[in-house]
Amino acid sequence: MRTAFSEEFTPELTVPVEAEVQGKIPIWLHGSFVRNGPGSHHGMTHLFDGYAMLVKFAFKNGSVKVSHRYIDSVAYNTYRDTGKMQFSEFATRVSPLKSLWLAFLGIVASTGIGPGIKVFTDNSSVNVLPTPDGKQLLSLTESVSSTYCIDFDTLKTLGRLDHGDGVEGLLTTAHPTLLPDGSLINLTSGFGSHYTVVRQDRTTNVRTEIAKVPLKHPPTPSWIHDFPVTENYAVVPETPIFFNTKAAIFGDAEYILFDWKPEERTLLHLVNLKTGAVTQFDAPPYFAFHYINTFETADGSSLCFDFGDFGDPEIVRSLSFDNIRSIQRPLAASPVLRMTIPLDGSSTIATVQPLMKDDDSYTYCELPLVNPQYKTKEYRYAYVVSAKTPTFFGNALSKFDVKEGTTKQWHEAGCIPVEPMMVPRPGAQDEDDGVVLSIVAAAEGGSFLLVLDAKSFEEVARAQLPHGIPHGFHGCFVPAN
Repeated sequence: MRTAFSEEFTPELTVPVEAEVQGKIPIWLHGSFVRNGPGSHHGMTHLFDGYAMLVKFAFKNGSVKVSHRYIDSVAYNTYRDTGKMQFSEFATRVSPLKSLWLAFLGIVASTGIGPGIKVFTDNSSVNVLPTPDGKQLLSLTESVSSTYCIDFDTLKTLGRLDHGDGVEGLLTTAHPTLLPDGSLINLTSGFGSHYTVVRQDRTTNVRTEIAKVPLKHPPTPSWIHDFPVTENYAVVPETPIFFNTKAAIFGDAEYILFDWKPEERTLLHLVNLKTGAVTQFDAPPYFAFHYINTFETADGSSLCFDFGDFGDPEIVRSLSFDNIRSIQRPLAASPVLRMTIPLDGSSTIATVQPLMKDDDSYTYCELPLVNPQYKTKEYRYAYVVSAKTPTFFGNALSKFDVKEGTTKQWHEAGCIPVEPMMVPRPGAQDEDDGVVLSIVAAAEGGSFLLVLDAKSFEEVARAQLPHGIPHGFHGCFVPAN
């Protein structure tokens, strides 16, 4: 626990160091696993806060070298230089007077009569994607202006990405979906009248508008961290958690920045990615950070997406460090559900059903991933952070068989793992032929990279890391070729 939620700043490791390996890393695993997340939680009040640090693992011939480096955002650099936060993070706030003053200066700057001032944090700490040529990485968070270009080899920050395309919206998601044609599907929003679903060219990073989707309650959007996408459709899930405009400055909403209105249920906007047509579907209220996978059924009659449902946003408050470090509040349940949207015009009602068997093996599902070759397709296996109860936090990894409703679990007492990255073996025919990678905070302190066989879900290797790595979020695997 002291490593996962450490307030100490993890030292940068700019020159890759070979890690000590126990067991055998498969020789075929050749490439780099890069993960984004906080390098420290110093002075922070919530798990979602902390200055971004990229961690890279380079695999070759059964060995692995590790390096890590902070992203040189304005927020991080001003804190490093002054020792004080200048910009509010998700839940850790600077004083309201400072926020109001920065907001005023930002308004003046936008009129062209004052100096350029950045009002909101640009701490790019959530996700990371490779460019098509493999020479750079893009670090992502939930604001458009916080996307940074990173040198792949050195992890050096090259600068902020400017799309230069005029697409509206200050907010975005940290989870664009890569389609078979090589483009990315994402959405933007803001305090206004609509969401914009966009297609991004990965070579130029220019975004093209596909459709505008009206907000249910202008000017306040729903909080959309992730959203379901297939090759033909995107679903804009307007769940009943809405930004609170006052809380953007003062941070005093019921759920930090948001209001929860379950009586309004959920409005699912189905966007045809080919035509831009938008159709609305009614669904029960739910709260989820992430979607496991989305696919269209073989007969084309339905679109399905799977997720772990927390029921309400109480999990957002429970991830404050006061709660985590007290080890008193039990972990919130998030059973795995499947939402089905009819595509044949038979109904405007989306239906939901449980996916897993009724036992204790799936009470918690977070940071889910599938074999990347099955993304947007019908699938059988998902890899998630889970829980071995009783616990106050996700303390295990699980492989879900959504066809049989069963699980396999890895757990080691006192350890806290993060998002399990599935890497398929080259030439694999089976969906679960490959390995699963996860950074684990060890019980005795420090961290190790865990390598599991994706089929048996048994450990095949672990690599001890030179420094402890705090709990983080999302990553990518970039093959050597």
